[in-house]
Amino acid sequence: MMMRIVAFARLLLNTALLNAALWSAAAAAESDFYANQELQRQMPGAFALQPQARGFLKPAFAMTIRQADALVAAIEKDQALRDAIARWPELSIDEQIPHLKRIFALETAVMEIAPPKLVIDNHSYPGRTVYFDFDPQKPSTGTVYLNPDKLAARNKYDALAFLIHETRHSYQFQLAYADEAGDKPEQVSPIAEGYRSAFEAQKTLKGFSFSDFLTLLNEYEAFQFANYVVGKLTDWQLEMTDMGTFASQFDREGRLKIDLIRLSETPSDASVLERYNRLAKAQYEQRARRQ
Repeated sequence: MMMRIVAFARLLLNTALLNAALWSAAAAAESDFYANQELQRQMPGAFALQPQARGFLKPAFAMTIRQADALVAAIEKDQALRDAIARWPELSIDEQIPHLKRIFALETAVMEIAPPKLVIDNHSYPGRTVYFDFDPQKPSTGTVYLNPDKLAARNKYDALAFLIHETRHSYQFQLAYADEAGDKPEQVSPIAEGYRSAFEAQKTLKGFSFSDFLTLLNEYEAFQFANYVVGKLTDWQLEMTDMGTFASQFDREGRLKIDLIRLSETPSDASVLERYNRLAKAQYEQRARRQ
């Protein structure tokens, strides 16, 4: 009888330990996903969820759509690119690369910037799939990097979206640091100021969650830009589930899944960050199901 009691006690203890471990893992996963006020308040002008960045949202979105529409129009005027986009899922990464280079040229022309360095190889930035290399202390055009081997293992459209996204960072960076190049405007725009805050936060802060990093103004807007272009080119039939938060993703009607402009303009006792976290639960659960 005593042995049974001991065995039962051990079972209860093991169950409790297992439940505690599962709860701890779930809490850690949530902490790694949702936006954190404690981190963002350190540099609030850098984050789309903070009231200090509210002046960025509307003008930046208008610019995003205007320039994204211009890039879509430029791509659609190019017969070879139009044909390639139509059969993009059938193309290997090696077959995609010449078209990516052409889109890179069109994007920099549309944005009217000096082209950044474009590196497409499997070794220049070990461990990276894609990357925009920049240094706020030494402003330049930056470097756009794509790793073809890693991209070949992902969704076929990821290379296209990431090329557009990372190239967008060069536009942001050049605008943010125009004063360092001797092109300082009479008044720094909320867009340029927001980009600059975000790039500096990216280099300064530690402990980003998924939502913290991807609501940095530079990441938030670059994902919107790329997702809009790819969405419009594919008639909004493509789910870009790995491309930023829902605040930068569009549904099948071409509408943002989480509209931060609308949230910021809607009176509420809850902050935009708190309301974003509630709405982001759908993305958290979507990601959890895939793991």
